[in-house]
Amino acid sequence: MRRIEQVNDLIRAEVGKIIDRDVELPAGSLVTITQVATSPDLHYADIFITVMPHSREVGTFAALEKGIGGIQHALNRRLRMRPVPRIKFVVDVKQKRADRIEKLLARENLKKSQR
Repeated sequence: MRRIEQVNDLIRAEVGKIIDRDVELPAGSLVTITQVATSPDLHYADIFITVMPHSREVGTFAALEKGIGGIQHALNRRLRMRPVPRIKFVVDVKQKRADRIEKLLARENLKKSQR
């Protein structure tokens, strides 16, 4: 289990650097890698991302998907392990839910304070 955690951390760091350096994202969008989930056999890795602002999520995700071949190639060169997991980007809906809950709680707190 420890090895998979190390691989997840390594992929997260390296893919983050590759995105910053090599991927053209829509202007004003910010991508955060929230989690990496690598399969036990190390053949596949899901990279969970959030995009800010949410209004640019579709375009940013499309740019990442378009560049996934180059990202995978760069990752293959950077990592000194075999196999290098095949990556896939996934929009992290947990963060969206958490943001929505925070907004609802803030709204309720505001209502209570105005009473």
